[in-house]
Amino acid sequence: MKVNERDRILLGLGTGVLLASSLRVFVAGAYSSLEKTFFYGMKFPSGAGILLFIIAAFLVGRMSRKAGAVLMMAYALASVLTDATEYTHLIAAFTLPIALALVKELEFKYLALGLVADLTLRVLAVGGEPIDFPHTRLILAVLIFLGAYALWKEPGTFKKPGFGLYAFAALLELGLIYPNAIMRYSGITVYYLPQFVGFSFLVALAILLGPYLGKKPGMAAFLLILGPAALFVKPAALIGLPLALASSIALVESSKGSRGGVIGAVYLFLVATLGIGAYVGRDIGLAFMEDRLEALILVASIVYALSAYGKKVEANVPSVKELAGSLGGLLLASVVVLTLFNASPTYEPAKKEVLIWSYNVHQGFGPYKGTFNGYELVNLLREQKPDILASQEVVGGMIANGYQDVPLMLSAYLGYAYEYKPAVEGTYGIAVFSHWHMSSEGELNLRSVGQARPAQKVSFEELNLTLVNVHMGLSEDERAMQAEELLNFAESEPAAHIIAGDTNAEPEERAIEILSRDYRDAFEQRPPYTFLWEGNGVRDEENIDYILLKRGWPAKVKNYGCLLEVEVSDHRPIWALIELP
Repeated sequence: MKVNERDRILLGLGTGVLLASSLRVFVAGAYSSLEKTFFYGMKFPSGAGILLFIIAAFLVGRMSRKAGAVLMMAYALASVLTDATEYTHLIAAFTLPIALALVKELEFKYLALGLVADLTLRVLAVGGEPIDFPHTRLILAVLIFLGAYALWKEPGTFKKPGFGLYAFAALLELGLIYPNAIMRYSGITVYYLPQFVGFSFLVALAILLGPYLGKKPGMAAFLLILGPAALFVKPAALIGLPLALASSIALVESSKGSRGGVIGAVYLFLVATLGIGAYVGRDIGLAFMEDRLEALILVASIVYALSAYGKKVEANVPSVKELAGSLGGLLLASVVVLTLFNASPTYEPAKKEVLIWSYNVHQGFGPYKGTFNGYELVNLLREQKPDILASQEVVGGMIANGYQDVPLMLSAYLGYAYEYKPAVEGTYGIAVFSHWHMSSEGELNLRSVGQARPAQKVSFEELNLTLVNVHMGLSEDERAMQAEELLNFAESEPAAHIIAGDTNAEPEERAIEILSRDYRDAFEQRPPYTFLWEGNGVRDEENIDYILLKRGWPAKVKNYGCLLEVEVSDHRPIWALIELP
């Protein structure tokens, strides 16, 4: 591959961004599409995307470089026009093998520069998905266009990537390149923008260290296995996972000679599926995977290390200029976000009338086409200005939704303090946001027969208020069982004044009868629905979200409502304006 140094850098930047973005969008799009197929019987193109991915893995070795450049441009254009993952993941199914074919031919120092560029975009999106925000989706598209431009000038066809490179991609897709995922895997449930930015530099250094470590592939293989093992001693993962990331980069050159591209593509698909199963295993027939993400990352690390074992290579490390440029771009992005966004919570004086919301935000996805909803959620909350938000299906770095960090986004954009209670794997659960100091009074996972269902209790000292936030199960018997446990939890000291959340229970259900023994609905008249799903002739309306007030508590409900016209999630935000005693 005879190209000049400038084109190598452009191709490296475009390849790194394309690889990370295609991984996120392909998995997120397939997942959001499968969700509709499983739960609503709707025919979305999840299966088509997986089939196209396997076909692309077979065809990429026969594909001309100009055709690859055109597909890269198509992905970049689609990223600018839409964040509807259920359709863009069909393009990602082709661009992902192309990105790995480019990795096979690039010196890995250029790949490292590209991965740091993607990390920089994550910082600019304050932990969100770059395709979700106008400023970052444009930069992402430009970087991929520039890489496609450099590729267009080259004659010939791609070399087919083998199993080792797909094993590398699988390990990256389990979260090693995302600062928020590493922090939450390590047991950190609350942090703000400065901590995220600071840890991003550690991840960037790990990526850039990889080519240097490539000179010692034996040590890299050892550290690649040792690093994920630190997940079983959670705080140690803050160092272990960056070491594993550096080692995975170091072994890229060693893994280039492996064969079995189609087998590698199937392996990547299976790893991603098992990764999703770590969160929703009981719901999709992979119950054995629930809360087993640590084991999956360790096994994927061992598989990748074995695929590259014993192969000695020449390591070409980044120059001082390349290192300075890469870290300088990250530094500039960090200064921008720390200047423009909230570095810490903005606290407000106590007041008598408090606007309280309950809102299930649907795992960071809008209800239709799998669109990322972080940008719309931020704008909705900025417009409506709830004082306290009890939120469910809150993601902090989950494989199925592009590793978005909703708590970080809302705190950075809107100045909220938050308390986060993950239900599974430290990255998916519920959260309470507010502009007052909060203290956690307790949390638990309710007894469940399906996916883990969390509850949390927080107190606001300035308001003399205690609130329980909850997300309950999908079966009626399960909810009745959980309601008894929830009531005991809410009434333990300090007793909750409010229970808010997604109960998944209609007003006449046994679960609501149980909660109504000691709590009353803030709504004198229920809205027509708080959950709505429609499409392909399917319309499902349910009245399942509540703000419940302790009986005998002398607070007054001044007003209440449900924003039926808001389609940021499959749920609708409900609210109550409470006059505190």
